[in-house]
Amino acid sequence: MRSVSGGGASSSIIPALLPPGPTGLPFIGSALSFLGPMAHHTPPHRVIARLAATYGPVVFFRPGTSGDFVVVSSPAAAREALVGHGGAALAARFVPDAARARAARRLAERVRARSSGAPVAVGDAVLGAVLDVTSNVLFSQDVAGFTARQMSFKEVVAAVLEDWNAPNVSDAFPFLAPLDLFGTRRRVSGRLARLYDFLDEQFVQPRLLLLDSGEKKKKHGEEDLLDIVLARHAKAELTRSQITRFFTDIFLAAGNTTRITVEWAMAMLLKHPDKMDKVRAELAANIGSKDFVEDSDLGKLPYLHAVVKETLRLHPAAPLLPRAVVADGGISLAGFTVPNGTNVLVNLWAMGRDPAAWTQPDEFVPERFLSGGDGNNSPAAVDFAYRPFGAGQRMCPGMDLAARLVPLLLASFLHRTAWRLPDGLDQVDLTERYSMVLELATPLRAVPVLLAS
Repeated sequence: MRSVSGGGASSSIIPALLPPGPTGLPFIGSALSFLGPMAHHTPPHRVIARLAATYGPVVFFRPGTSGDFVVVSSPAAAREALVGHGGAALAARFVPDAARARAARRLAERVRARSSGAPVAVGDAVLGAVLDVTSNVLFSQDVAGFTARQMSFKEVVAAVLEDWNAPNVSDAFPFLAPLDLFGTRRRVSGRLARLYDFLDEQFVQPRLLLLDSGEKKKKHGEEDLLDIVLARHAKAELTRSQITRFFTDIFLAAGNTTRITVEWAMAMLLKHPDKMDKVRAELAANIGSKDFVEDSDLGKLPYLHAVVKETLRLHPAAPLLPRAVVADGGISLAGFTVPNGTNVLVNLWAMGRDPAAWTQPDEFVPERFLSGGDGNNSPAAVDFAYRPFGAGQRMCPGMDLAARLVPLLLASFLHRTAWRLPDGLDQVDLTERYSMVLELATPLRAVPVLLAS
């Protein structure tokens, strides 16, 4: 379990006011409630959902020595936790349409070039497109194809994400961290150092030379984010080390969530071919003979957007939304007192499958998100049961990017292209990977079949 903030319960808090939860033992706390199920590869969000079924929508536990946790698993409690204590949502940064369209078109071209019977690794293809979109926003140029020290930038990012997403026993028992039992810290540190060096050598340093020479790097007459950040560097407000770490965080966050969401969407459509047929029919009717889907086409594709929303409901990329209490004396939540320093986890996965908020909660029914659909719950009716990007003051700042990029990349996969499973497979493996992100245990591979225009 990743701790958001250290610290334990305040001594001024009356224990009886704490939310209910599993009984803790000396030293290991309530870790036994997790270690058994997780040893059988049950993901944390499912373990926590079982605790909510026993103790209620607000659960307190202390796994090991990593601090106190409160988990929120109902829409009402989530509303109170995320927006009930003040603060406004952060506005997402605008992402140029051109950056998205350029990467989406190349993704479609690469997929169609593989339409000869060879399977495509869906997540890998998406990651390359996302890295190019992100690098265009940050640096006004592509980055996924760059190579440094015998590894491409995409390969290094993918390797970091592989270790970053894996569970680590040191998160629950920090005293074990110096031992680095599985070598995770060592591997991630080395790969992150390579990313830092790459970004500094390929982008930061060359741009600084341009600025020092009196030239100004512009794209379409506007500064990119690197120009803005380097202006602060010139004022000694940011170091080069801070800049490269900042950009690395952006690449890792954007690449992870978008890759996971598109891969789940494709898996669900392959699992439900009737839904895929509806998406492709919508594309054919609204995109017609155009070779590629453009950002301006997305407003004509309501069923495609419904598929993305239903995917996020069932398979949120980050199933446990982390927060931390920073108010002196703690906060009140659902009638309980949550002490200052407590980590709060909002279980988006459990809320998305709450039978009190959704009919057929475990079924893939994109129609529920259509206006005037089949009555299977509308977004307005479920409100806080559907919050894949969080809410409140710490709402995901990449929401605008994801809300436009995910549908665009998914449409690029499906326009003028049919898909089938590789030879020898007769069904999609939807097994979840044991991780703090919700991804497929087996990366999705599918065969594109190019359709006549």
